[in-house]
Parts: sequence; structure tokens; C-alpha cells
Amino acid sequence: MQERIKDILGLLDAKRLKEALVQLYAICPQANDWELRNAIEELQTSYNYMLQYAAQGMQDPNKAALHMQMMRTAYELTERTGFILSGRKRNVTLEYVPMQMQLEAYTEDMGTTELLYRNPEQRETETEKICAKHDRTLTSLFEKIRGSIQWSASEAETVQQMMDSILIEPNDKAVIVSAVMMNLMHLFDERKFQFLMKAYRHEDIQVSQRALTGLIIVTNLYRKRLAIYPNITAQLSLLNDDKDFCKHLFTQQMQLLMTRETPKIDKKMREEIIPEMMKNPQLKKGHISFDENEEPEDRNPEWEEWMDKSGIGKKIREIGEMQMEGADVYMSTFFMLKSYPFFKETAHWFYPFDLNHPDLLTLKKEFGDTPYSPFRIVLSSDTFCNSDKYSFCLAINQMPAQMKEMNISQLQSQLEMNDERKSMMDEMMSKPKEAKNISRQYLQDLYRFVKIWRMTHAGEERDFLNSSYAIWEDPWIGISLQEEDKQKEMAEFLFQKGHLEEAYGLFDSLCRNKAGTSETHQKMGYIQQKLKNYEKAIAHYEHADILTPDNVWTLKHLAQCHKLNREYGKALEYYRMVESIQPDNLNIAMQTGQCLVEQDKPEEALPLFYKVEYLSKNPLQAKRAIAWCSFLTGKYEEALKYYQDILKEEKPQMQDYLNFGHVWLVMGRTSEALKHYNQAQESFKNHDEFLNLFEKDMELLTRRGIAEEDIYIVLDLLVKA
Repeated sequence: MQERIKDILGLLDAKRLKEALVQLYAICPQANDWELRNAIEELQTSYNYMLQYAAQGMQDPNKAALHMQMMRTAYELTERTGFILSGRKRNVTLEYVPMQMQLEAYTEDMGTTELLYRNPEQRETETEKICAKHDRTLTSLFEKIRGSIQWSASEAETVQQMMDSILIEPNDKAVIVSAVMMNLMHLFDERKFQFLMKAYRHEDIQVSQRALTGLIIVTNLYRKRLAIYPNITAQLSLLNDDKDFCKHLFTQQMQLLMTRETPKIDKKMREEIIPEMMKNPQLKKGHISFDENEEPEDRNPEWEEWMDKSGIGKKIREIGEMQMEGADVYMSTFFMLKSYPFFKETAHWFYPFDLNHPDLLTLKKEFGDTPYSPFRIVLSSDTFCNSDKYSFCLAINQMPAQMKEMNISQLQSQLEMNDERKSMMDEMMSKPKEAKNISRQYLQDLYRFVKIWRMTHAGEERDFLNSSYAIWEDPWIGISLQEEDKQKEMAEFLFQKGHLEEAYGLFDSLCRNKAGTSETHQKMGYIQQKLKNYEKAIAHYEHADILTPDNVWTLKHLAQCHKLNREYGKALEYYRMVESIQPDNLNIAMQTGQCLVEQDKPEEALPLFYKVEYLSKNPLQAKRAIAWCSFLTGKYEEALKYYQDILKEEKPQMQDYLNFGHVWLVMGRTSEALKHYNQAQESFKNHDEFLNLFEKDMELLTRRGIAEEDIYIVLDLLVKA
């Protein structure tokens, strides 16, 4: 049925409104919603009247606006039908106003427990009741919003009153924003979209950053459709003039780009780093000593040796560097800690971390919530996202008492507080939360929800983080990202991370805006070279050469592209230019020689190969080139000597045996030729594969006096019986 809904939405995207309404009316009875059916009938009737008036040639100055309104209604009714048929609609009995009152009461009740209940045990019991009731209310509110159809004006006003209430916790408001975003994933609602725009203006940074994330995701999802909502596009246009919005949008764009690296990091952690760490038993033998008579850290030097030899040290450093850039490196670490009952509630994946959650009150009581408790220090850091902090606490809560105390004790010893450290902690705790840290943590929360929740709830939620999120291409909110400095930073990031085509688009935009430099054209050329578009690569390299003449890197790559494009004469020109700048560059000598060989000038190439053989520390490639050129120039004894030397190497190549066979064949030593052809043939799956390669050299052999029939006889001799 959802495929039918997609088809109808496709018809609407193509502006085929009549066909869409016919199909929508055909499936709407299955939703068993008479209000929905009446709305579809009413829209169909109105549109049929419009079509009749148009057929009669009647002019209506409001026709465009009316058609746009009908398109909006058709989209909304289609998604509403799909929403109901998918089972996403929730019938939460409690209404918004009582929920608001309960959330407001929570703040007051928590603030008065100290005064009302002098007995600690009674106070704890009442606190548990208050927190449990609050959790039930908030999860119900989340599900009510997430499972709601389009809001009425009164519903939108009531939910907005919750956001404006000074008695409702900012954390609760953040959850409301997430619920609205999750609902908009499946059902566009103009009032909810406007709610997110207003929530972005909220004074609490956590609320505003979640609203911005929601706007980015939802705008990307409905990018094509927003044109028929002029009120929304006008408000988005105003946001683009807001400097803070532009700054926050750019930050989230870069974080969304970094999210693309999470699967790579997760794979590296699971398949390389963690298994490799588990192989080292010595890691379990060490200890940290706090005895006054010992070294502060008694680390086994063999650990470092193992880290270097195994290569794991380099990988860990790479991961650390990526973490410094803002990458999510803890996905695999906390993956298995999302199976607690806490995470069975959808809303809990979106909770800002709070030790007052009923599942954590015991832990808070056991280990304290003082400013300098190790517990508070770890949980106040920006290192972990909210979801992982809950996982961390729930994992500790499940431990046996002795193990739990040991872990907290270790934390205590590692985070021992002296006056200097307390001062640093006070400063850290008093600093306002930064928007970039909040948005990064929230994106990590969303990533965990999308990737882990969908594993056990297939089809319930779309993978909304699977999009490229090239916000700079968004016509509604991407305008501010067209600035030169932002485009450069995004392009460089994409280039470094291997997203070459997107990087090229941004570099190209810079060039069109006359902000392209020699380096820009170098990188654009490099991208096109990697994509094997050699003509385009050459054009960019030539432009770079004009802006910065005689740059060795540019000249080398011009030569490479011409060579790859089989333009050996042009390649040779550029290699000669590089050679004049770097006469001792042996690689250039090799490349120059190869171009000469391709131009059928092996005699000119030989001196270059001899030079490389003499000067290189690893002359094997030069020897191969000398052997081949000797063969091409008729110096068979010389070729024979070099191939014999090459085959003494540890791992000769298939081509070495094949070429050596050619030498023996033209010297009339058929038995020796067959021996080496057979050795070459062993590298192939079958005789046909070997034959395809051999046939490329047939003309070369006939030019050296081997009769064509003799070649075929040799090939038949190589066929295995």
C-alpha cells in the first residue's frame, strides 16, 4: 500500500493532480476514516469544477493561488492516508492541556520535595514517584505528537504554549521538538514546520539546535514541495538574513558531512582495532601504581613495541585525530549497550541526559551528584552523546555491587580533585554550552536511533541520515552557504574525505565566482583525473599552469594525463619540462623512457633506463625496461641476460615469463620459449585468458621474423590436454 502512496505522490510531483486524486479516492476507504474520505471527495469535486470552468474558457484571477492550495491539500491528504494505513497514527487518550499541566507540576513538585518531606526515605520515595510520573507523561506526549496527523490551529497553539511555559523544563521542550521532527518525516504539516522555525528562536540553546537540525532534515526531505508553501519560504528567507542562523547552519553542515565518516570509523573499530587489541594478552597484565615508592605509571615498554609492530598505534592515532575533528568514534563501543529496557521507549532515544530519570535515581543516590563527583565529571563532558551517557549509567547500574564500587573507585582515583582541578571544573561547569557541541551530540543521538532502532523495527522509520545533506544546494536555506570562505572549507573537507564529485562542484562554483586559484584548479584537475576524465583534468591543469607557471606538481600531472590519454608526444613534452627542473628525478626518467617506447623509439629510451638502473636503489623496473627495449632493438643476447637476472628475483611477474618466452622464440629456441610461456600461463585461470594477452604481441613477433603459422603452432603446444 505504501507503494501506492509513493505513486500518488509521484503524480503530484509531476503536477498530475486529477490522476492523483482518482487513485487517492480509490484507496482511502482502507483507512476507515470518514473525515479523510469526505475531505478527498470535497477536494476532487472542487478540482473538477475548476477543470470545467477552464474548459469553458472562463478566466479566474485567483486560479494560480487556488491551484497551489489544491496541490497542498492533495499532498497533505495523500500523506495522511499513508500515515493512517501504515499504523503510525497514535490514539493517546490524554490531551495536550492535561499533559502541559503535569509537566509544569513536575518542576514545582521537584522544587518542593526538600521542604515537604524531611524524612530522607520518604523524600526519596516521593521523588521516585514524581520522576516516574514525569517520564510517563513525557513519553506519552512524544508518542502523541509523533503519531499525530496535521495539527489544527488550536492544537498548534496549545503545543506552542508548552514551549512558552517557564514552568516546563528545557529538556522536556527539547523532546517535544524531536517529536515534531519525527512526525514531519512521514507527514508534512505546515503548522509543525512553522513550529520548528519558531523553536529555533528559543532561548535555550539545546531546544534551538534541535529545531535547526529538524529544519535541515525536513527541508531536505520536502525540498521540491516547499515552493507551494509561500508563507514557509518567506520565513526561511528571513532566517537566511540572520547571522547566527548562518553560523549555526554552517556548523551543522560540517557535522552532517562528518557523519558520513561514521560507518568507516565504526567498521575500522569493529574489524581492526578492537580485534587487534583483544589479541594482546599483555594489556591485561599491566597496572597503574599509586604507591609513593613506585613510578606513577608503571607501564610495560613491550606494550608500546607491540602497538608499533601491529600497526594498531597508528590506527588509534588516526581515530583520535578524527575525534578531534568532531567524528563519532564511540558508535561501536556503545552499540551493544542499547538493549536495556530503557531504549524500548522511542522517546528515550531523544531524551537529553538527566540523572533524575527514574532508571538512574538509584545510581545518583549511591554515587552522589555533587559538582566534583567523578560521576558528574564524566557525564558533564562533551565527549559522549546523551544516548551513550544513558548507556554508560545503565551499564554501571546492572553491575554487581562490588564491581560497581570498583569502577567508581577507579574513576575517583583518576579524577582526584585538587584546588587547581576544582577551579578548572568550576570554570568548565559554569561556561554556557556551545551550540556546536550540542548539535554534534544530537546528531550522534539521531545516528544511533536510526541505525540501531531500525534493526529491530524494520520499516518503521526511514534512514533520514542516509542523505548526502548538501545544504549548499538547498534553494531555501542554503543561500548563506554560498559565501566564499564557507564554500572553500566545505570543498576542502569533501576533497580530503574522498567525496570528489561534490568537492568538484564547490570548487567549480568558486571558479565561476572568480575565486578559483591555481591550487583550486590543481585539485579540480586531480578530481577529474581520479574520475578518468582526462580531457577535463588537462584543461584544469593547464589553467593552473597559466596562473602559476612551471609548478612541478602541475607539470607532472599534465604529463600523466596526456600519457593516460595515449598522447605520448604531449606527455613527453611535459616530462622533459619536469626533467629540466629536476634532472635527478629517476621516476621522471622512467616515465620519459616509457613515452619514448610508446612512440616506437626504444633506442632513445635505453640511455634513460640505464641511468635509472645505475642510480636507483631498487633498479628492478629499470631492468625490465632495458630487457624489453633490448628485445625491441634486436639486442637479444642483452635481453636474455637481463631477463635471466629478473627471474632470479623473489617474485617474478607473469609478464616477465611471457616476454622472456618471446626472446627465446625469436632466437629460435622454441623449447625454452614454451617453458617460459607455460610458466606465464599458470598465472591465468584458463588458456583463453592467456591467449587474449598473447595475441596482442603477435604483430610484434611477426615483425621479428616469426611466421604466423609458427606462432599458432606454439600456441597449440601450450593447450593442456
